[in-house]
Amino acid sequence: MNDTLTATDEKVLRHISDRVVFKPLTRWNEAYKEFPRYVLEYLCAHYVDPGNPVAGQARIDRLLQEHYVESDAKELIKSRIKEKREYALLGSLQVRLDAARDHYWAEVPALGDNFVRISQKILTDHGDALLTGGAWGTLTIEYDPRYEIKGRIYPFFIREFKPFQITRLDLDDYIDKRRLFDTSEWIDLLIQTIGFNPVRFSEREKLLMLLRLVPFVEANYNLIELGPRETGKTYTYRNTSGRSFVISGGKATPATLFYNVASRKIGILGYRDVVFFDEIASTSFSDPDATISVLKDYMQTGRFSRGPLEFTAQASIVLGGNIDTDLEQRAPSDRYLHLFEALPPELGADTAFLDRLHAFLPGWELPKIRPENFAQGYGFITDYLAEIFTRLRRRNYQTVVNAQVDFSGLTGRNQDAIRKTTAGLLKLVFPQRTADDLLEDELEMCLDLAIECRARVIEQLAVRAPGEFKPLRFQRKLSLQASRN
Repeated sequence: MNDTLTATDEKVLRHISDRVVFKPLTRWNEAYKEFPRYVLEYLCAHYVDPGNPVAGQARIDRLLQEHYVESDAKELIKSRIKEKREYALLGSLQVRLDAARDHYWAEVPALGDNFVRISQKILTDHGDALLTGGAWGTLTIEYDPRYEIKGRIYPFFIREFKPFQITRLDLDDYIDKRRLFDTSEWIDLLIQTIGFNPVRFSEREKLLMLLRLVPFVEANYNLIELGPRETGKTYTYRNTSGRSFVISGGKATPATLFYNVASRKIGILGYRDVVFFDEIASTSFSDPDATISVLKDYMQTGRFSRGPLEFTAQASIVLGGNIDTDLEQRAPSDRYLHLFEALPPELGADTAFLDRLHAFLPGWELPKIRPENFAQGYGFITDYLAEIFTRLRRRNYQTVVNAQVDFSGLTGRNQDAIRKTTAGLLKLVFPQRTADDLLEDELEMCLDLAIECRARVIEQLAVRAPGEFKPLRFQRKLSLQASRN
């Protein structure tokens, strides 16, 4: 295997071997595609030797066969827990606070039970993750029929939990590690991490692939990507983070998106970092006027209301769709009057909604994904990077952009869009930089793509509504010196 490692792979192993995995190992068995990618990556990182993977893969097979519960075996597992008094399960775990009972309850899909007791130690060690989206891991469950509240018995109790996901990490350490790599090495590491082979893509293509990641690091970011099928759109949003949610061409309702009044549960915008509308042309909206009106307000303000309640959330919105493309020219078909024709009518005709998109990623420039395009070397363990991305959301890199770019002459919405895209790219590629040491060519790389992708939104709106929108004209003005030591 060492003969196939690149110089970047070898450097990665020297400096950050404790947080990377050999990516090809995680694709060995299609039978396990039901598991989140970070689960398989965790197992591979702990049990598989890349130089001799067969034994480790067999061990994982046994682990999953013995401790993973299929949906039709829940009653059998409950019986085993009762008879043996404790049992180890592999699965997902989420915790909620029941204020009426002053009690924390665990939701364990492997048991089909939403009222499972959980130890205080688990809450102390992993509560932040379990209360905000949950985590996968190994659960040790005990049976005690003596625990009773108001005449109801709650016999199941989670005594131990070993997460497959990283629930605590050091962002400053990650940033320090970034300083050990040059820009091209770091970009290649990120591309490999999300599952692709960087040597198969041009610098421009890699930068566009990184633009797909901006919604993960920049809160309340709105992106659209239209292009041909099989370019990795869905693959990226489904596999990059457990905090993303993919809506695949179905019906989007106010209850699922915002708040379910009947169950009093927050919708996916309230607890996910990224919501990806896959095959947006096939997505239908229940009560379109009301749903899209609330969604528009949310995309602008980060707030939404349901009845008398108002909520604040940070989920980014990504619209992904397929359009007819001239694959040879890598350009959209000239049959379109404007590219928003590919959207459902209720979105494509709503210029106020479309103007809230911060960037339009030209998906037609990205090649179709073939087997040789998948990662062949080392990348960050997916869940490690997902947690880093979540922490990067809390850092304000827009101040770095404001310090170095003169936005005069642009509308507020255009300024906001370009600033957010630039800040997101800086977080991904140059998280170690501040306004004082950012280099001009580093800022230009991120700013130029941000301007281009916001300009594409405005250009299409200008075709759609020429009386309201004019093509974006913005000559970037930087206050940086040409170079710094």
